[in-house]
Amino acid sequence: MILPHEIKWLKACQSLAPIFSTCSKKQYASFIIATNKRVIGFGYNGSPPGMPHCTDGHCPRLHENSASGSAYDNCISQHAEAGALLWSDPSMRIGATLIVNGTPCMGCAKLIASSGVIRVVCINDGNYVQWPLVKQFFADAKIEIVEHDIQL
Repeated sequence: MILPHEIKWLKACQSLAPIFSTCSKKQYASFIIATNKRVIGFGYNGSPPGMPHCTDGHCPRLHENSASGSAYDNCISQHAEAGALLWSDPSMRIGATLIVNGTPCMGCAKLIASSGVIRVVCINDGNYVQWPLVKQFFADAKIEIVEHDIQL
């Protein structure tokens, strides 16, 4: 069940992703919310500092015509979830919720499962072909998944 404050954070992800993201294909943003309902991390998908941005014509996935939702090994961007984890205090993540306006990839799922986060609230975009595997991985890691299918 999605909680009222989580819907607000999903709306914030939807609003902020197009502003901050430098991905040519899809724009994602992610928040980590501590058990006290305060933001402890924020991230968006974009190139690492000092590297050219995908929106400036440097996206390998766009040049290779990679299918939407396919494996992300050729993605040069840091994903929103990874950024939110990277820029959050590890001690505050224990028992936290990660919120993202898309479905986490397997690489991000591994980071989330290792981070202390116990709940993921996401919007299922329906295109990520590995999502069933990621969901099983989260289940095995005892990470609760709350999918929201409706675009906010």
